[in-house]
Amino acid sequence: MFYTLFYLQKIYKKNKGIETLIFTKFFKQSSIIIGISLLPLTGFTSSTFINEQNADTGLKTWGIIDSGLELKFIQRLPDQTRGFFLGRGFTTEQANDIATHCVFQTVAKNTQAGKEGGSVSLDLSQWILFVNGKQQKVKLKEDWIKEWQSLENTDKKVKKSAQIAFRWSTFPSQQTFEPGGDYNWGMISFGLPPGQPFDLQLKWLRANEVHSIVIKNIQCPDDV
Repeated sequence: MFYTLFYLQKIYKKNKGIETLIFTKFFKQSSIIIGISLLPLTGFTSSTFINEQNADTGLKTWGIIDSGLELKFIQRLPDQTRGFFLGRGFTTEQANDIATHCVFQTVAKNTQAGKEGGSVSLDLSQWILFVNGKQQKVKLKEDWIKEWQSLENTDKKVKKSAQIAFRWSTFPSQQTFEPGGDYNWGMISFGLPPGQPFDLQLKWLRANEVHSIVIKNIQCPDDV
């Protein structure tokens, strides 16, 4: 038998110039479909969806707090990203190529206080983007490096020092976060054009159990 208890709450907050809309959902049922994954549940679970907009810059943030993971995706204007990589050895053309591939500043944290909560592991290659009825993958840092390696003997060669700076400034494709507030941040390029909306199915491991959820209507920053 399937049964569901559902509660949706909208909370508006304004703190330090940031307006926040937080959706909180509570479920109890023997199973629930989130996105395209069937996840067995026991007892109550909760998911908090965060949608913020900076009152000064207009930049938006999407995120979730769920099953030991806090994850935020913060828009970066293409001009911000161009300037950042121009200052690290990329040519104008190369910096523009990165900047126009839907770059977000990403922050991840294990929200569990005690060690008994277990580690949280992310693998960006397991995430799925839904765009205009089609699916695609995140453009990983390894995908960029592979492209640049193919240009090694051409006039479009990317400097080794620039590639190193790119590796250090982008979010790891795989990482494990230990309980007690372990966190990291960095840029992720989703490989879409400026202004493109998409849904994002996240997957992560907590104490070796798979969790999945979909954040809907994320929007790549406009190139303004």
